[in-house]
Amino acid sequence: MNKGITTFIGPNGAGKTQTQKRLRDYLKSKYGNNRVRYLSSNRIGAMEQFRSKIDQYNYSSANYNVGSRETKIHRHDIETSTGDFFTMDERKDVYIKIAERLSVLFKRQIYLRWDSGNMQVFFDKNDGRGEYSVAAEASGLINIISILAALYDEEVLFLLVDEPEVSLHPQLQAFLLREMKAAVKEYDKTIVLSTHATEFISINSIEDISNFVFFSENNVPKQVDVNKPELKSKKLGDFLLRLGHGYKNGFFAKRILLIEGASDLIICNYLADRLEYNIDVSGTQIVPTDGKGQFPIAVKLFRLIGKDVAILTDLDGFIDDNSIVELFAQLPQAKEIACKHAANSVSDMVRNVKNKISVMTSKHIDDMRDVYEKHPYWINKKEDDDVSKIVKRSMVGMLFCVEDSEISKWKDAEEWKSTKLQIETVIAVLGELGCFILKKGAIESYYHYISNNTCVEKPAAAVEEISNLDEIDCEKIKEYYTDIVSALEYVSMVEEIDESFAVKKELLSELAVALELVKYDKDEKDMYAAIKHAKNSAVSLFKYQIITEDNKKGLEVNIKSKILQVDGFPFKVFVGEDVNTIVDDKIRNRMVVDRR
Repeated sequence: MNKGITTFIGPNGAGKTQTQKRLRDYLKSKYGNNRVRYLSSNRIGAMEQFRSKIDQYNYSSANYNVGSRETKIHRHDIETSTGDFFTMDERKDVYIKIAERLSVLFKRQIYLRWDSGNMQVFFDKNDGRGEYSVAAEASGLINIISILAALYDEEVLFLLVDEPEVSLHPQLQAFLLREMKAAVKEYDKTIVLSTHATEFISINSIEDISNFVFFSENNVPKQVDVNKPELKSKKLGDFLLRLGHGYKNGFFAKRILLIEGASDLIICNYLADRLEYNIDVSGTQIVPTDGKGQFPIAVKLFRLIGKDVAILTDLDGFIDDNSIVELFAQLPQAKEIACKHAANSVSDMVRNVKNKISVMTSKHIDDMRDVYEKHPYWINKKEDDDVSKIVKRSMVGMLFCVEDSEISKWKDAEEWKSTKLQIETVIAVLGELGCFILKKGAIESYYHYISNNTCVEKPAAAVEEISNLDEIDCEKIKEYYTDIVSALEYVSMVEEIDESFAVKKELLSELAVALELVKYDKDEKDMYAAIKHAKNSAVSLFKYQIITEDNKKGLEVNIKSKILQVDGFPFKVFVGEDVNTIVDDKIRNRMVVDRR
């Protein structure tokens, strides 16, 4: 734990709060209760029952009191705003600092009063409506007051705040962080935050990265040593200082998918939502960079803080040089993957296929001109571009933009097909390592409704492209955007939600009972009564109708719910049939690919 502000970052359930509590206990045992203050994320505490209906009783906000004089004695131990209101009552200077800020910044007056041994807190907005209880005030403002009181109390040397952003909009989060920084300097405080808000990520120098502790499930929290050699890099320092919210959001993620720009982000977000990959739930953040030139430094940064990183890059990120692929070719698992392909290393595989590409494009630079000049790489080239690189990009892109039947018409067709297969193999290996290549070129090369020669107004073209995809079934979308889909599947790592298993289990618990009653000529009323008795539940999820077909008695079964995503209803089942087999055969998950 560093002097100043240390910030715990990570997904829910990664252990940030529990670590804070253990740290609280340790610090209190060493420095004493009055020197350590811990504020829980539920800083409103018992006040909530006067703000929201939490049981069968009604509580008037006018009747709320903070607590008694006996309770006030324990103000440093109370982990909600109650303790901070007691601090304001105990410390006139703290009260003045807060009252002045409330008056100027929030146009509020605050009053602390004792009545029959209990303290009450009131506000007045000076708008003629009169005083009102703190229990009727905005929760965000109560949180602000609570944290500020702990900040201004110089007796508190160690302040631990769980989720300081609770109920605060971004501008107030920024204000609160500024007040924390001032308190650190003025009162020599040590502050430990646990947060999910990017506003509390403040990096003014490369050394500031060591003030963050990165949490992830089932792993030891990671804090970067300020003496790490990587932190001596000027490029990394410049990159950190330019961090936008997209990068900062990645600090909270388990894994990162780096992409090249706004168009890629629009397409990726649409596909992830449409195909229900749940990448957000899996803890993945898609982070757009300012072009592929930022990939190496971004990969190094996120790996430095313990994140799994994947990238989705245009074809030129593969063709032009090795700076991107080597970030993955040198991973520990790359050696084993290369061995499966009878190669010494992934780097060797990349080198060999690139040599093959160079040989083929040099050999056919004249006779294949009518092919590669159709590719957007060639169409959109600039005067000072390296022609040999453009030809390589364009020729490889065309290998994956046309059908094999078209390649068969090319000169040295079999050699080109062999080259294509080798490229596919190497790119698939890189994909196993998290490096995904857009084999057709750029994201625009995958468009089906907008010209793939687009080189201006790219985000607008991406929006127009996805506006045409809603009527296309998901299998077609996967076919159109196969390389993007592969990257999204890689970073999703979440099993498909399948509600059919639970529905089958529920149905089988009723169906045997229902069919047994049909056999004895009971009606639907008797059937539902028997199911209720057997399951001790008043309501069945299913609707049963007794039927007779070909002198066989049975049931037509339907489901009442409109929200469960299962197919197969209604269906028929007859006395004597194997209900387990029928239910298993009929009821299935409504797959994403079946949706329109």
